[in-house]
Amino acid sequence: MIGIIGPEDSIRLVQEVAEGEQRAADLTVRAYTRPEQAPELARELDELCQVMLFTGRIPYAFAAATGGLRAEIDFVPHAGIDLYRTLSRMLLANGGRLPRVSVDTIEADVVRETYHDIEQAPPTEILPIADSSGLLFSGLDEITAYHRERYASGAVEACLTCLGAVHRDLRDAGVPVWRVEHTRASVRDALRRAWLAAEVRQSRGTQIAVMMIELAEPAGRQGDQYQAERARLRLREALLEHAERMRGRLGTIDDRTMLITTTRGTVESAIARYRAGHASLLTLRGVDVEHTVGFGAGTTIAAAEDNARKALALGRGSGDTHVVFPDGEIYSSRESPVKQRLRETAPGVLRVSEQLRLGPLSTRRLLEALHQMDPNQVTARGLADAYGVEARSARRLLKALRAAGFAEEVGLHVSTGAGRPQTVYRVAMQRLGEAIGGGT
Repeated sequence: MIGIIGPEDSIRLVQEVAEGEQRAADLTVRAYTRPEQAPELARELDELCQVMLFTGRIPYAFAAATGGLRAEIDFVPHAGIDLYRTLSRMLLANGGRLPRVSVDTIEADVVRETYHDIEQAPPTEILPIADSSGLLFSGLDEITAYHRERYASGAVEACLTCLGAVHRDLRDAGVPVWRVEHTRASVRDALRRAWLAAEVRQSRGTQIAVMMIELAEPAGRQGDQYQAERARLRLREALLEHAERMRGRLGTIDDRTMLITTTRGTVESAIARYRAGHASLLTLRGVDVEHTVGFGAGTTIAAAEDNARKALALGRGSGDTHVVFPDGEIYSSRESPVKQRLRETAPGVLRVSEQLRLGPLSTRRLLEALHQMDPNQVTARGLADAYGVEARSARRLLKALRAAGFAEEVGLHVSTGAGRPQTVYRVAMQRLGEAIGGGT
């Protein structure tokens, strides 16, 4: 299920586009009157949706800043095509003349490129609203004030805003204002990314995960044989109950190490509950023996167990619970402002990363993304969604794979929507696996 959060008019447009794709039933929507309400609506949808799509960058940034969301979040960007449409309307309304304007939300490079394409001098009054660190303002009033000041000073003759609330405020104040609205093509592209992200998320959620339990000492001390056996039975009963709650399977490695095999989705849900302050499957109940717990996820049982052992090593002595994911990312029950990652030391991965001229952990992450795709039909757009990068970065990755002999071009995919044709690659996953030595 995809959650859609935005103002009512934007939500109606998204629903119309989804109906055209015959997927309107896949959406759950929440409307706001001002973007500041987005975080509350996001929390409401978080338990229902795998992916949430905001109809603008600002509500997305508000929700992202609050943190703690389990769902993957994205937004419909205001692209050049959206600005083209607004400029076309302005030209028609002004007899072929474009007034001097101030612009918000749209990136400066996109604004300048759009104006250059229609052979017009680009605006100089462009308000950056965010950078890599987040929003650059504390509220929408600052954006409204920016436009009003530029208009009052005579620097501009009209204002362009992507925000419905700012559009209303400026219009009510008598300031000439145009709203840059999404085109159907922009919405369609964003929805397709969201649907693909949900499919990837669902596939990733079914990855194998292992909860490994290491006891400080064998169940039951030497001496009373009956007492020792009762202790082992109590321990096994507690672990069986935990395995049932995790919908997993209990196994034994030796008399001090047991494991529960489950899915990554179950572990991620447990992390979300723990972060929200609820009882979580990250913690064992009813086990009176001192123990350490570690979780690992992977595309194979061996990889998941290996990551679980790494998690155990991180938790020994501290009592903290760790989860090690396939790309090296680590979750710890002891919250830290610095995101932890493991260093990649597998010789095969290091060898392939050198061939691709890519960092070892990035190489591991690329392999994980490729495992989620059809290796015979890999496109830059599909890899971008699976890997979590921009399409241009995905194109560079595919060219690196081709240059290293791990991929070949097999054709073009022409989308029915906007955008250029996508080159289709066939990735030799078996050759990659052999190069890494079977460690993927």
